[in-house]
Parts: sequence; structure tokens; C-alpha cells
Amino acid sequence: MQINEPVEVETLPSGMPIRFTWRGRLYGVLSTPEPWITRRRWWNEHTRVTPGNAVLLDMPVWRVEAVSMTGGTFSEGIYDVARGPGGATWMLLSASSEEIDQLLFA
Repeated sequence: MQINEPVEVETLPSGMPIRFTWRGRLYGVLSTPEPWITRRRWWNEHTRVTPGNAVLLDMPVWRVEAVSMTGGTFSEGIYDVARGPGGATWMLLSASSEEIDQLLFA
């Protein structure tokens, strides 16, 4: 499911995510995250490009298997996190878990 919401991410010095907080819930990464590259959805962004400033279209993404560590449930899922435009913030791009599926499709 596409999410596209800001998240707080804790990383190792190498930049690899180890934990993230989404909607007040803490998630712990269970296995080694998988890095990959995707294209930014630049046509959905409100930012403008000024002449002479290059805009990167490729966006590094980390696919993580994580478990919710708060709220009394320990549902595992697959999550894609990436640094937002400018690199100052992180975004949760997508999520897939049994808990989310039950909430959406029950």
C-alpha cells in the first residue's frame, strides 16, 4: 500500500535504517535492509526547480522487514523508507503487513 508519510528513522553511521517511528508506533528492523533505487514522483511534488539547479530523479530506498514494538502487538511487515527531497527528512513510501491488510480489507 502506498503511504508517502514522514517518519522518524534511526540509522547506523552507514545510513542503514535500524528503527523507525510511524504514527506514534516504533518499528524495529528485523533483518539486513535491502537498498534499491526508484524514481521520485516529481509530478506530485510542490517544489520548483530554479534554473541552473539540477534535480535528482533517482531516489535511494531501503526495503526493511520490521516489527511493531509498541501498542501490544508484534505484527511483522515489509516497509519502504527513503530520504525525502533535500535529504533532511525520511518518508515511508509503502507498507505491507497482515495488520494493515486487516484494517483496510476486513
